[in-house]
Formats: sequence, structure tokens, C-alpha cells
Amino acid sequence: MHAWTWFAIAGVCAVLEILNLSLVFASFAVGALFAALVRLGTPNVAAQWIVFALVTVLTLRLKPLLTRYIFRKTPPSDTGIQALIGQKAVATSQISDSAGTISLKNETWTARCESGVIAAGQSVTVTGIDGAVAVVISRTDSQVN
Repeated sequence: MHAWTWFAIAGVCAVLEILNLSLVFASFAVGALFAALVRLGTPNVAAQWIVFALVTVLTLRLKPLLTRYIFRKTPPSDTGIQALIGQKAVATSQISDSAGTISLKNETWTARCESGVIAAGQSVTVTGIDGAVAVVISRTDSQVN
């Protein structure tokens, strides 16, 4: 076959791969490209078909590895309110079981603690979010746990 025929087959296979993303047609496209390169070097038709078959089979054997790499999953991460739980903050006013404020990630949050009173300037840890209020404990209490 002519080299342009192999290039045409590679192009058609590449388009089909783009349309279905299964990595099967990509293997045929790579095989056709290598067969075209062989055709540019020698007119031997048998060599072209052998190279096409070998390269296609070899790239198909790589499909599981490539699929695993392409479709790998990233570990889940906390977002939104869940990302704030466990964060360190600083009390900007006295915090009681009903009122107070903290500086959390350069934002001022209304806060409350579940027991006792936390003085202004003390380090706290966010243990939960109740609506728009951060529930905190003193850093000395959280370090004991």
C-alpha cells in the first residue's frame, strides 16, 4: 500500500478515537503510522502489514496501564464547611456558650464554646459549624484529646 493510504487510515482511526475515547482506535492509528514509516523506507507490503500488526498489538497491551493512568482518581478532600472543622483560629473577643468571635482564615466568625469561657487572644480549634456559628474549644483542651 502507499504511504498516504496508511496515513489516511491513521487519520480515520484518530478521529474515531476522539469520538469514542476507548484507546482501541488509537492503537490502530499508531500501528498505521508505523506502517506508513516502513512504507517510506521499503516497498515490501508484507513488512508493512507485519509492523502494523505488531505495533497495534503492543499498544493494545498497554491499554490497561494507560486507562489506569488516565482515569485515576484523586483522593477526596473536604470542601465548604467540612474543610473548616479542625482548623486553628484565634479568639478576637471573649467566647462563651452563647456569644463570641474568632478570626478564622482571615475572616471574622461568630463563635461559641460548649463549656466554660475562652478569653480574647487565646488559640482555639473549630470542632463544628452550627449554621453560621463556629463551635470551638480552647487549643489547650484540644491538645489533650
